[in-house]
Order: sequence, then C-alpha cells, then structure tokens
Amino acid sequence: MFTEIATNPKYEKLLISTGNILNVLDNAIPLRKSHEELLDSLKLCSECASGRVDDQIEFRESDGQVLRANAELKQKITENARNEISIGVKLFMNKNSKECVKDAANALMSILNVDYVDNVVLAYHPNQYHTKISPGTPDVTAATLQHQSELKWSQSANDSDINDLKELWFCLEDFALQKQINQLGIADLDTEALQLLCQSARVQPVIAQINLAACCIVPPTLKEFCTQRDIQLLTHSDPEVLLTDENFILPNYTVDWSLRYQVHVRCRGVLTAKGYLLGARKCLASDKVKE
Repeated sequence: MFTEIATNPKYEKLLISTGNILNVLDNAIPLRKSHEELLDSLKLCSECASGRVDDQIEFRESDGQVLRANAELKQKITENARNEISIGVKLFMNKNSKECVKDAANALMSILNVDYVDNVVLAYHPNQYHTKISPGTPDVTAATLQHQSELKWSQSANDSDINDLKELWFCLEDFALQKQINQLGIADLDTEALQLLCQSARVQPVIAQINLAACCIVPPTLKEFCTQRDIQLLTHSDPEVLLTDENFILPNYTVDWSLRYQVHVRCRGVLTAKGYLLGARKCLASDKVKE
C-alpha cells in the first residue's frame, strides 16, 4: 500500500514519479490548476498502489523511488527522435538546498532517460514555504498570489535570500555547462533581483516568467532590462510553492522540491507527454521540535 511507505525505513528519502498524466486524469476538469493537477497525480499513484487503477507502479526500496507507468513514459518519449522533441521543465524549490537541486536534475535525466533537456525554469520563494494551499480553495491563485502582481521579490527578501538564490542557480549552471540543460530561466523576480542574479551568473537566464496576474502591468524597467539582455518574458499561473508539506499525501514528510516536465513534438507543437517528479524526506524528531 502507498501509505505504508511512511513506516518503511528505506523510504527516509522519497522520490515519486507520476508518469505521463496526459489522457489519464479526469478530463472533466480541463482548467485544473497546476497544484491541483499535482495532487490528483499523486492520488493516482496511490490508487495504482492499492489496485483501484490498473496501471503499473514500481516501488524501488533501494533508491527510495515510487514510479508510476515508467516504461510507458520512456516509450512515449522515444516515439520521436530526441532532436524532434522539446523538453521543458519548471523546478519548484521548497527549501534552499543545493543538494536538492542536484537530486532533482539527476532524477529528471534518469527517469526520462535523456542526456539533456531543453530548458529549466527555477521557482524559488524563500518567504512562502509555509503558505497553506487548500485543495478546496475556489481560486487559490487569486487568493494567495495577489502580491505577485507587484513583482516585489527583492523587497520581501533579504541579502541572504538573494545569495541563496544565486547558490541554487549556480547548481543549475553546472548542468547547463555540462550540456545537460540547454537554457535556464527564472520565475517571478522583479527587476532588482533579476539584475543581481545576472551580475553573478555564469549562464545568463534566457527566460523570465511572471505570474499571469501581473501580465497586464509588466514594470517598464523589467521589460527594458529583459529586452536589453535578450531575455524572453513569459507569463504563468503557478503558485509560488507547488505543494506544501500540509497538502502532501503522506504524513510526517517534508517536501523538498517538485517539478513539472512537458514534452512537445517540435514540428507540430503537439504535447506528447507531461508529468511531475517530487522529492521529499521523512521529518526527524528534531524537525518537529523546531516547528
């Protein structure tokens, strides 16, 4: 059973792969938000483990991994030659950890069975780790991200947070320099924070995402800076933290990171695969005392 993982000592550190979720989740909810989609995908993994859904699921105790429909995912990705598909990724960091960035990138390459991905966008919000997002909230994006429309990342962060962001970026740069990530992007930075990141970056961001709530009021300074640096401005509607500890399906775990990948066929722009990976670890007694 999926819930038995919580009492299995071999799953102190946990990696979950939802597999390809296209045409699997309930199509009656076409406008499902990203955090809802991840929660539904995790629920699907649980249902597979209980036998309520007839999908293959693997429990790899030696690696602390739970993989749904992994063979089908790899088959889907290899239907087209690697140069005929584009793999885009968004990495949501729940904590400042270079180790977790490396774990996420390595898990991505291994589970998708690819040598490189086309782009990775980093989302890091140091002040939002404990924001509770209830699956039943009617419009969680509007309710919790109103302040994002003002693009004040640097105003809610201190010098330490900026340095932490640079360290996480440094880890992703290593993968880019090794040709495992073709392009890097960043989410939700205001002009000041983006400038500070670019000043120290070995690999410059080529994508800057801003929340959809801010798309009509893009600050002129941000637009000008991105134009000068040849950075593509894109909008998104993701929450700052994709999945909090409170909303994780297993008790006594803390979510380290989560990521979403999307695979498109280049010539047709067709989305052929989409899924999530998530890294978590069991809470220690000392962690509970700190809380």
